[in-house]
Amino acid sequence: MSSQNNENIKIKKLIIIFIISLISSFLASWFSYAMTHNQIYIQAALGICIPFFNLFYTNALIEAKNFKDRVKMTITAGLALSIGSTLMLLLQKYL
Repeated sequence: MSSQNNENIKIKKLIIIFIISLISSFLASWFSYAMTHNQIYIQAALGICIPFFNLFYTNALIEAKNFKDRVKMTITAGLALSIGSTLMLLLQKYL
C-alpha cells in the first residue's frame, strides 16, 4: 500500500510539473513575441510572472532523491515546453 501511494505521488508530481512547464513555456514564448512587437506592458507583466512558474519545477528537481526521478521530470518538462511553444505559435495571430 505504501509503495502504491508513493507511486501515485510521483505521477501527480509529474502531472503538476507538466502543467506548470506548459504554462511557463507558453508565457515565455509570449514574452518573446511581446518583445519583438514592442508590447511593453505585456512584456513587463510576463517577465515578473515567468520565474514564479519555474519555481516549483526547480524545487522538485532539487528535492528528487535519485537521478532516475530527475530524468523523468526533465523529460516531462521538455515535452511540456515543446507543446507550450507550439501552442504559442498556433495562437500568435490572435494575440
